[in-house]
Amino acid sequence: MRKIFLNLKNVKYPIYIGKEIFDRFPQICKRHGIKSHLAVITDKIVADLYLDEFLRLMTKNGFYPEPIIVNAGESSKSLSVVSKIYTNLIEMKLRRDESVVAFGGGVIGDLAGFISATYLRGVNLIHIPTTLLAQIDSSIGGKVGINHKLGKNLIGAFYHPVFIFTDVAFLKTLPKRELICGLGEVVKYGVIMDKEIFKTVEAELEKILNFDLKIIEPLVFKSIQIKTSIVEKDEREKKLRMILNFGHTIGHGIEAGLNYKRLKHGEAVMFGIVGESFIAFERGILKKDDFEKIKKLVFKVGVNFPKKILAKDVVLKHIGYDKKIYSERLNMYLPVKIGKMKFFNDVGFGEIERAIEFLFDQN
Repeated sequence: MRKIFLNLKNVKYPIYIGKEIFDRFPQICKRHGIKSHLAVITDKIVADLYLDEFLRLMTKNGFYPEPIIVNAGESSKSLSVVSKIYTNLIEMKLRRDESVVAFGGGVIGDLAGFISATYLRGVNLIHIPTTLLAQIDSSIGGKVGINHKLGKNLIGAFYHPVFIFTDVAFLKTLPKRELICGLGEVVKYGVIMDKEIFKTVEAELEKILNFDLKIIEPLVFKSIQIKTSIVEKDEREKKLRMILNFGHTIGHGIEAGLNYKRLKHGEAVMFGIVGESFIAFERGILKKDDFEKIKKLVFKVGVNFPKKILAKDVVLKHIGYDKKIYSERLNMYLPVKIGKMKFFNDVGFGEIERAIEFLFDQN
């Protein structure tokens, strides 16, 4: 088991990373002074797979965990679900010096993190991320929140955990589609900061898609290193942390254009990576060879662009395209080569429009 520390101005905490380390979780809790009574927020999928084992493990080691199980998926990131969980916590008499464990993927991390930040004005939070996307991205950096009917993640906070416990063995029970979603973030890290990550995914894609943890574990470790290094330099997303939004401007437009159905977030971001790389290529700052490598890898992963059920104008609308403000410019990091990005504050809607047209011309 290895660990990486996230060092911020007002908080420092470790991320433990390893393979088949689940049985060490109680000892890590004791090392951090976690009280025996704790709430465990998870979803029905993770509960069916791991909750019984978790409860036995914790009880055996002197802890008194009380589970709260919600439906899997974005619908649980709502004010109505939050209200029910507050009731559960009050009824179980969870105190301010006790803890909430977020046991699941990105939705659970966001939801349980928001609960931890707001219940009794803040209780201890521990992340046990179970998806690749959560392990390398959403559990790190303190962003927690829930959705509103007018948009995703509009209600939230920055709230950091006591520690993050990342066991890549959880990935073995992921549906292949969920692995692919996380792989999109791995590719993103490769493009923005580490060409060796990109090369590994290129060379070992088949083994990765067959859940070869010997290859996946080092990719998880390197990806976490990148995410923590960026968050340390820019916790509140003033500028540098915006680099993590690479692929998300166009990706969000695609995702929202499908009403958050048909494509998962990670899949939409992969198409956003291609689209935003196309803008760089069209500007002449990204060589054709690098652009073709990025495009080829994304489409090789096995996700088809849903052009038959998607409208270009709807995608543009969700990005913020409006003829009345056509001259407005967006801030965006664009790749100048695989592993290196540059910040631009003059990306026009016309460029985004051409990138989306390019995506519609694929397949």
